[in-house]
Amino acid sequence: MTYLERITYLTGRFLEVFQYALYNAYRVATFFDGIKNLTAQTNTEENIKALESIARTRLVESQGKDVASLEKDLLGHGIAVKNEKELHALLLKRNYIVSYFFLDTAPELAREDPRIYENKIDELQEYVDRAIDLNTSLSKAFDRILEREYRHYGS
Repeated sequence: MTYLERITYLTGRFLEVFQYALYNAYRVATFFDGIKNLTAQTNTEENIKALESIARTRLVESQGKDVASLEKDLLGHGIAVKNEKELHALLLKRNYIVSYFFLDTAPELAREDPRIYENKIDELQEYVDRAIDLNTSLSKAFDRILEREYRHYGS
C-alpha cells in the first residue's frame, strides 16, 4: 500500500469506527434514559426493541449536527465521564478530518517526504486506535446496562 493509500484507508477507518462509537453512545444514552421506565410488568423484550429503534433514529438524526448539539444529546445520559471526554475529543477530531485534514496537510504531503507521510499515518492510526477503544468501552457499558436490567426484571 502506498503512503497516500494508507492515509486514505486510515481516514476511512477512523470515520467508520467512530460512527460505531457514536451509535453505541446513542444506545447508552437512550437506554439509560429509557430503561428507567421499566416496571416488573413491562415486556422487557419489546421495550429493548423499541429503545434500539430510538437509538438508531437518533443516530440518523444526528447527521449534520455540530459538536455542541451532539454533546447535548449524549452527555449526562449515563455515559462515563472518561468516555464523555474521549467522545468530545474524537468528535472534534472527526470534524477536523472531514473538513480540514487534507487541506491542512496537502502542502506537506506534496513534498513527498516519507517522514511526513509516516507522521500523518501515525497520527491517523492513533485516532483509529482511540476510536476503537471508545467504541469498545461504550459497547461494554451498553452490555452492562442490558445485563443489569434483564437480571433485575427477570427477562
